[in-house]
Amino acid sequence: MMENNNEMMKNEAAVSPKPKKRTMQDDADELYALQMKLADSAKGADRVGMALFLAFIFILGALIFIIPDKAFSEQENRALQQRPQLQSKFDGNLIERIQAGKFLDKYFSGDFAEDVGDYYSDQFPARDFFVGLKGVTEIAMLKGENNDVVLGRDGYLLSRMDHPNVDNVLKNYDASAAFAERMKEIGVEVTFAAAGRVIDIAEDKLPALYPVDVLTRPWEALDDRAAQTHIADSGEYTDMLYLNLRDPLKAASEAGEDVMYRTDHHWTTHGAYLAYVELMKLWGMEALPESAFTVEVVSDAFYGTAWRNAGMKWIEPDTMEFYRFAGDEDFTMTIHDSETVMDGFYDRSYLEKTDKYSSFISGNHAYVTVEKDGDEDRERLLLVKDSFGHSLAPFLAYHFDLEIIDLRYYKSSSAALVQETGCDRVLIINNMDSLTSASTLGMLGME
Repeated sequence: MMENNNEMMKNEAAVSPKPKKRTMQDDADELYALQMKLADSAKGADRVGMALFLAFIFILGALIFIIPDKAFSEQENRALQQRPQLQSKFDGNLIERIQAGKFLDKYFSGDFAEDVGDYYSDQFPARDFFVGLKGVTEIAMLKGENNDVVLGRDGYLLSRMDHPNVDNVLKNYDASAAFAERMKEIGVEVTFAAAGRVIDIAEDKLPALYPVDVLTRPWEALDDRAAQTHIADSGEYTDMLYLNLRDPLKAASEAGEDVMYRTDHHWTTHGAYLAYVELMKLWGMEALPESAFTVEVVSDAFYGTAWRNAGMKWIEPDTMEFYRFAGDEDFTMTIHDSETVMDGFYDRSYLEKTDKYSSFISGNHAYVTVEKDGDEDRERLLLVKDSFGHSLAPFLAYHFDLEIIDLRYYKSSSAALVQETGCDRVLIINNMDSLTSASTLGMLGME
């Protein structure tokens, strides 16, 4: 009996199948079945998300055409791209336009397509908000910079310069040296002064491992050329005086002095004062001691160009100061571009605007004259400058009547101006950014 039971159990074990081993295909089948069950609800959510996205894009696109175009950005202190045109302005009928090559000329040249991109970028709704959002995002991603502005130590915003054009620096120096040779013939001494950018002066504020050798390259080339004092075209030597203003201001910055704005690319009024002191030394003249000035804080909410470009809205503003001296209102400033006459060197209307730095000599103009009231016989100085010369001018005005020109806008002969106005000396001062980015000083040779 027991043998029969054992036999039956063996037969049942032989007949019962073994459990099937689970495979990856089984998992995939179950996942696919689950996805199919959820497909309808997922499609609905996708449609809603797509509709919202398209509505957002449509609304933004429509707002660009509905909202009036802004001509100027106070935030970025620059003119904005206006609605692009397919062809240039032209006075004439269609046939005359075609004959003059002005029919759809901007479209065929590619200028229209480029202007469209700039237009959408400049006129994008809530642009300032998105610029700030991008700045926050870039820093959160540990990039350490945004729009070519590096976030340095102690809240310094430093406009980077990766590939300085050394050839431009030397062209500008040689053009100035050639001009100095011409002035030597009439007994007028010329000084060439190079000012540093924030990234040159506040080098101790740079992030670790920043390639400092890139910054020093144009300065080394300029110092070498000045040491040679040689003009390649004529083979003659020049008596032009040369002043490297980077080194003394860099030393002052490393000593803890505020010589450059944190949010702007200019030197502070204190930095301009130190430059003035160096110039007086070079000319064998006595500078006013800093104690002779009354420091007037004119703004504690100055945000400069670096801040506007970086979009790093959390950076605190700079303080702007005027260094006042007794009798500094007894001067007349004439802006020849607009035939505007003002008392003193300061245009305080700019203190209510974004571009507060333009309160110094009322900003960028082709030709400005500053003269002390009265009949006092004073030396006259031609100041050939970029915007770094604006805050320097009040210090120089203590000693000289000034003829001030900016070669980005002044298109007449500089040599003729020296002779017509009876200038006794010439100061050419540009910052390294101007010297590397353009050959503006070549205009000195204009007859």
